[in-house]
Amino acid sequence: MRRARLFACVVAAAVGPAAAQPRPAELASAVLARADEALAARQVDEAARLYASVAERQDSVRALVGLARIQSGRGDPRRALATLERARTLAPNSEEVLSAFARVALAARAPVTAILTLEPLARMLPSVMEYHYLLGVALMQAGDMASAVFALQDALALEPNRAVTLVALGLAFNSQKLYTEAQAPLARSLEIEPDNLEGLAALGEAEEGTGELAAAETHAARVLAREADHAVGNLVMGLVRMKQERYADARGFLERAIASDPLSGKAHYQLSLACARLADDACQREQLELYQSAQRQQAENLAKLRGAIGAQKGGMTP
Repeated sequence: MRRARLFACVVAAAVGPAAAQPRPAELASAVLARADEALAARQVDEAARLYASVAERQDSVRALVGLARIQSGRGDPRRALATLERARTLAPNSEEVLSAFARVALAARAPVTAILTLEPLARMLPSVMEYHYLLGVALMQAGDMASAVFALQDALALEPNRAVTLVALGLAFNSQKLYTEAQAPLARSLEIEPDNLEGLAALGEAEEGTGELAAAETHAARVLAREADHAVGNLVMGLVRMKQERYADARGFLERAIASDPLSGKAHYQLSLACARLADDACQREQLELYQSAQRQQAENLAKLRGAIGAQKGGMTP
């Protein structure tokens, strides 16, 4: 009873006095309109309160999606996923709900969950570029770089000049040591956005991989001049210093790369080599163990992904 009165007060504040008592659906619609207005005006707390007030009183997909977006934007993707699970139960085939669910899953570092949502979306709506792109990003997050390349190429076929997709494709190629293949999309991304740090760093990594050390160092230096703790920028500079046999310098760059991206198996492995050259046996062992742990985790992620995809396909009805 107390919650019912509270909801009535919220509605009254949102819609003002009325001559006739409106029905619950009309009240909820009015509150949601007010929530949308509050969010547009960047009154996030007010918008969250209004969305939650409707979600608590009735099964409203619109309220749940609005609330989840705020929760994710506040850095609480796990809570947002739980909210969207309720919305998905109510509307399992809603494109809006599935799209929001996949995006929040990516933010929550739950790539398998995102992939299982995005694959059907990309298949059912093949002309929507964003679903192919997000699927590629999710596959990269899960460690399936080969499949990510195909998804990102599908996205580029629909929108060829999108810099963020070109950079993602370059990164997917780099992760497979296909450095020559990476250079064309990365160079194109920088024609579109010349100051894109991710594109510059990724191009530097590709150049280092093909032995173009001067170009790699130039691009990495540009990145680090603007963002000193950039993970890939430091990795590239560390790789260049390793090939120059400047092992102490390499160690510093690689340590900064790991500080920014502790899950970088490549940085851990290269740091183990630098420590070996510097006769630091303890550091070498530690970094090699971390590298091996990262490799095992990636293998486990891929196994989990393939098992989940297989289970999903097996459960489909013809």
